[in-house]
Amino acid sequence: MAAAPLVVVTGASHGIGRAVAAAFAAQGHPLLLVARHPTPLEGLPSEQIATAAVDVCDHEALETAIRAAEALHGPTECLVNCAGFLRMGALETRDPADMSYEVDVLLKGVLNGIHAVLGDMKRRNSGTIINISSVGDRVPGPDGEVYHACKAALRSLAGSLQKGEAKSGIRVINVAPGFVRTNIHAEMGISFEEYNERLGHPDFIGAEELAEIILFCWKQPQRICVRDIVVMPTGSDFG
Repeated sequence: MAAAPLVVVTGASHGIGRAVAAAFAAQGHPLLLVARHPTPLEGLPSEQIATAAVDVCDHEALETAIRAAEALHGPTECLVNCAGFLRMGALETRDPADMSYEVDVLLKGVLNGIHAVLGDMKRRNSGTIINISSVGDRVPGPDGEVYHACKAALRSLAGSLQKGEAKSGIRVINVAPGFVRTNIHAEMGISFEEYNERLGHPDFIGAEELAEIILFCWKQPQRICVRDIVVMPTGSDFG
């Protein structure tokens, strides 16, 4: 049996990225976990899991980390772009430098990862790129203008890239979940209770539940691409 191919996950230290990494690791895939402050997945052999303390905004560092992992495990067959964060607040009160960094992570960071793996995928006529977007890419909410604009750009990016690379056999998947239960509230400097209150007490998706759906998309035959998928709780009326 052929060895499972390399999967690169950005934003892999917590939340969706962490759950996605665990789901792929359970399938026997070697992994490169990219995060500013990465931590290994417990209970897995160190030779299966590589970590890189890299900000996705740094193209050179990201590409170097991917090349090092590929030297050990072979070419990247799947890239899952999970790195991101959310800043809420009135646009006129935002620090322009903070808004610029948000764009760097949410959009440019994704482009950096894709740029690092796309050429080799095209040469092999095989590969999968999965971008974790948000239902906000089509139903934006208030006080998160930069976030929603970047997520809309990700959806457009996936559609454009898929059309351009279809002839190369490369799959590009846009995953747009509703609210996912993660520690994103901590990065905003508020409690989960306050975060939940601000959002109007929505139904949340578990990060592990979303990871299983992402794994389902990946497991389809290479000739099948789930191009754009919205994942919401059944009982939610949002979106």
